[in-house]
Amino acid sequence: MHPFWISLACLASLLTGMTLMYAYRRRLPQHAGAGEGATNVWQLIEHIEAEAAERARPRGRHRLREPVEESTTDTVPLWPEPPPLDLQQRVLESLRRL
Repeated sequence: MHPFWISLACLASLLTGMTLMYAYRRRLPQHAGAGEGATNVWQLIEHIEAEAAERARPRGRHRLREPVEESTTDTVPLWPEPPPLDLQQRVLESLRRL
């Protein structure tokens, strides 16, 4: 089949689909009343503002204490110390023998 006919068939299918969609779609308002008990935008905004205010409020005496300084002696190093050089050389020699 010639590419012209394929493209013409695709275009005709697209236009037919768009025409049917436009002709048979339901014309309802998009944001009409959601019904009783639905949350409205201003209620959501109030809820978010209340959460932000709750997070900003201090929550107890532990917040009044001074921060604890981190000591470097108690921490575990990220990289352990490498093994001694003679051990590394023995491992390298045994790997070469394999």
